[in-house]
Amino acid sequence: MRRIIWITGALLVLILLIMQSRRPDYDLPRVEAASTFDASMHPNSQIRSTLHQSCYSCHSAQGEIPWYGGVWPTSHLLQKDIRRARARLDFSSWNNLSPEMSRIRLMSACQMMKESKMPLWYYRPLHPGSAPSPEQVDAFCAWAASLPVGTQIAGLR
Repeated sequence: MRRIIWITGALLVLILLIMQSRRPDYDLPRVEAASTFDASMHPNSQIRSTLHQSCYSCHSAQGEIPWYGGVWPTSHLLQKDIRRARARLDFSSWNNLSPEMSRIRLMSACQMMKESKMPLWYYRPLHPGSAPSPEQVDAFCAWAASLPVGTQIAGLR
């Protein structure tokens, strides 16, 4: 019985080591500074700081991949989350959005933050301080609501 446990354990360790050799591809292209949210929308430093702290890790190619992003199985889950997040909202290619879509995305982000849906609940414990404070959310929402409706916003087509 002991021998079976040792063999099973050794096989599990071997499988885990083999799985580590597969490196994830986060598909983070080089970012052109002129196409980013910061360059297009010119948010004030408080808004910029809030977004970089709470959103950019998943919603931008400028985010940093944490150490566990290279360890299977978390790397697979993180890769999936980042791809899904950037498909919905990508601060790295903001100038691809029309002014109307830009405003819609910002108001949607406001709503998600107000309802504590972003950042995701399972992201917060691993990244203390990633959830914006109610004051930061209010400031972001006020800023987003103050943007002109239907007009060209700097950097947008």
